Amino acid sequence: MVEKHHLTTAGLDKLKMELDDLKNVERSRIIESLKEARAQGDLSENADYDAARDEQARIEARIKELEMIIKNSVIIENNSTASNLGKTITLEFDDGSVDEFVLVGSL
Repeated sequence: MVEKHHLTTAGLDKLKMELDDLKNVERSRIIESLKEARAQGDLSENADYDAARDEQARIEARIKELEMIIKNSVIIENNSTASNLGKTITLEFDDGSVDEFVLVGSL
């Protein structure tokens, strides 16, 4: 069963921007890093190549994760009575400081 991700519109937009950056900026950057590392010669003892491959794997895993979240997202409205997600709360602490927080789901 696929888990649904409850997101605000702003939260979904943020994830889409991250996905776009990973696909269009970070992928290109890592490809260049791999080309430079390959040009150094022997790949069996090339730390730069290994690091670039690890970074490429991390980026590709995050892209896959973001695509799954976006595909299975459910938009919640800030004024929804069914959920507190997306609502802003204000907390006053014992020392007199006040902070605002937006309630979000876990990712």
